[in-house]
Amino acid sequence: MARADRSHRDAHTARTREALVDAALRLFATKGYDGTTTEEVAQLAGVSPRTFFRYFSTKESVLFFGEDDFIRAFTGVYLTQPQHMDDIEALLKSFVFLAPVVSRLRERVKLYRQAVATSASLIGREKANHDANAATIAEAIAKRRAMTIPDPACELLAAVGVVVLNHALDRWLNSPPRAHLGEVISEEFRLLEGLWAGRGPTGPGR
Repeated sequence: MARADRSHRDAHTARTREALVDAALRLFATKGYDGTTTEEVAQLAGVSPRTFFRYFSTKESVLFFGEDDFIRAFTGVYLTQPQHMDDIEALLKSFVFLAPVVSRLRERVKLYRQAVATSASLIGREKANHDANAATIAEAIAKRRAMTIPDPACELLAAVGVVVLNHALDRWLNSPPRAHLGEVISEEFRLLEGLWAGRGPTGPGR
C-alpha cells in the first residue's frame, strides 16, 4: 500500500510540474516573459501561487526546466559510444539518439524559443546555459579521450557541437511537422564536414 501511495504521489507531482511548465511557456510566448506573473502561471495551471513555489524557486527556473536533464542524458549516451568512432561521429550519434525525446516536445521547444526571444535577460541567460552545456560536453569528450581535463581541442569541438545542435533545432522548428529532427541533425553535420573538407556549402546528403 505504501508503494502504491508513493507512486500516486510521484505521478501527481509530475503532472503538476508539467502543467506549470506548459502554462508558463504559453504565457511567456504570448504575453512576454517580463509581462507574466507567477500568479498568472499558477492560475492557468489550475494551482495556487504557493504551489508554484513548491515546484519552482523563480519564474526563470520554470522556463529552463529540463535543460540539465538533456545534457546529462547526452553525456551518458556519448560516453557509451564505441571507441572506434571518432569524436565527431560520436557527437552526431548521441544527438541523433536523443532526437526522439526532443521531438515529442516539439511544441514546448517552439514556445520556449518564442519566450526567450521576449526578454533580453533571458537571451543572456540562454547564452550562459549554452556555454555551460559546451563545458559539460567538453568534459565528456576529454573523459572519452582518457584525459583528466579538457584541452582546447575538446572545448572547440564541444562549442561547435552546441552550435550545430541549435542550428538544427532552428531548422527543424521551421520545417513541416513531419520533418525528423534526427535527419536534420545528420544533415547539419554533413554540411559541417563539407566545410571542413574545403568543399564549401553543400546540399543535404551531397
